[in-house]
Amino acid sequence: MFRGKRGTRRVDCFRYPLCMTSQPPLPAGVTEVTESRSGPLDALVHPAWASLPWVVQGSTTRRGSRDFDLGLFSSGNPEEVVRANWAELATGARCRTVVHARQVHRADVHVVDGSRAPGRGRGGPAVVPDLLEPADGHVTDRADVLLAVTTADCVPVFLLDARARAVGAVHAGWRGAAAGILERAVGVMAAAYGTSAADLQLHLGPAICGSCYEVGPEVFEALGEPAPDAPTPIDVRAALARRAVGLGVAPEDVTVSSHCTRCTGSDLYSHRGGDAQR
Repeated sequence: MFRGKRGTRRVDCFRYPLCMTSQPPLPAGVTEVTESRSGPLDALVHPAWASLPWVVQGSTTRRGSRDFDLGLFSSGNPEEVVRANWAELATGARCRTVVHARQVHRADVHVVDGSRAPGRGRGGPAVVPDLLEPADGHVTDRADVLLAVTTADCVPVFLLDARARAVGAVHAGWRGAAAGILERAVGVMAAAYGTSAADLQLHLGPAICGSCYEVGPEVFEALGEPAPDAPTPIDVRAALARRAVGLGVAPEDVTVSSHCTRCTGSDLYSHRGGDAQR
């Protein structure tokens, strides 16, 4: 989740080393960060971004036995339960407009501007979240708009342009990464807000790590990575970090979460671990 905000709010962090793979390492200058949980939503928050007065950022957790499922398009929980969780998310983030979409593992990115009002039921209260056309990313420079993507192993990518006060949230599975979702998001922010890659801070959030995510050679090939001869673990976040630096994002402005959805005991959902929730 990601929200531009004019007031002051804070968010959260933990500590685990990234697991190693046979892939190239993170680009020099890219750092690992450890998010910890705090606040009403128990969200994992970038420690350096927690102090920014105009941003709320984080990745929600299971919240222990609470089962805080936000998967509207998966089979984890009944829709009324999931909708109630979305309403709690909006309340906890102090935001009335929450933007989400069915994710299709492609490279479409929405620009969310003031022309979009919160979705409403038939004369009833605002519907949370406000569902846009299918897409895997959203960007905005509007205050009090919460951008939301859902994950359960895929990489949540957070983009922040402090100069333009613009933010983006992207869902990047390997198919979306191969389709160019990261490059598309940077290009959309450039067109909408004059953002250059050099303006960006970019965070690759909690996702399945490079030891837990074994895939076939075709995935390596799709991502432009050296392909092994047999199924091998891949670090999608490392691949995305290399792409970000290749676009011109300064390595020191790229961070990678230490949390793995499978192996770090971080209270996160994992599709490979058998979870249907998001």
